[in-house]
Amino acid sequence: MFFVMLLGCDATDPEDSGDTSDSGEVAVTDYEVIFSTDPDPILSGEPATFAYQVLDQLGRPIEDLQTTHERMAHVQFVSRDLASFQHLHHEDYQSLTADNLRNASFEFPLTLPLAGEYLVVFDYAHRNQYLSTSGGLVAGGGPAQADAPDLTLNDVATDQGVTGTLTWDAPAVPGFEASWNIHLTDASGADISDLVQYLGADAHAFIASSTLDFSAHTHAWFPGMEGVAPGHPMPTVYTGPDLPFHYVLPTTGFYRMWIQFTRAAEPEQAIVLVFTLNVGG
Repeated sequence: MFFVMLLGCDATDPEDSGDTSDSGEVAVTDYEVIFSTDPDPILSGEPATFAYQVLDQLGRPIEDLQTTHERMAHVQFVSRDLASFQHLHHEDYQSLTADNLRNASFEFPLTLPLAGEYLVVFDYAHRNQYLSTSGGLVAGGGPAQADAPDLTLNDVATDQGVTGTLTWDAPAVPGFEASWNIHLTDASGADISDLVQYLGADAHAFIASSTLDFSAHTHAWFPGMEGVAPGHPMPTVYTGPDLPFHYVLPTTGFYRMWIQFTRAAEPEQAIVLVFTLNVGG
């Protein structure tokens, strides 16, 4: 089995203890994720198993990985043409075992819809740090992804009878905090007010630049959100029809954003609204 090692972990709240980067030793944020697919290579449209393991700065499995947003690790897959997005977890398909936790190793079934390159982003937590590691995966077979993403801008998106309308409270300017709102209505045009939490948050937003050299995962904003540590549930603040978000987007250009949330009638069925943004344009 061929394993791919992913480096370049980002910590949003790093601890001081154990960070020895100034002395030339390993830094506290030098975590790694290794993964494999069975079969290898993975073929588009064909069921496969995706397995992954989270390692610490010394290459050891993390025995005390923390739960974050009701899962041990979140894995997002985005196709190079931005047409495909999946947000998956081991626990969606099977219970955690003692071996899973001891070895920080997990797996789930995966089918990638089209051949080509995919960005893979792992979000997890350790020692009260939110961590994210990304890398790439190539699916063989056919048919292939589009040669380039469709970057047509939109401020209205619909999925499963729910329509979201995006408005900006503070514009998306590179390097500054943008704020925006998603207003939700049903097929009749009536406001929706029956949202329930999905994966420990009122809503999730995954954002990727059109070049896939930047990605971020954030949640419906509320005052004090930045102080919520891993493993602590976010309060239920919004049941609709509005979902506000705040985030700093780093550079000019096009971005794709996927908003995920659930309704009370089907709390395990994520609704996904997809928007294309032009930051600084």
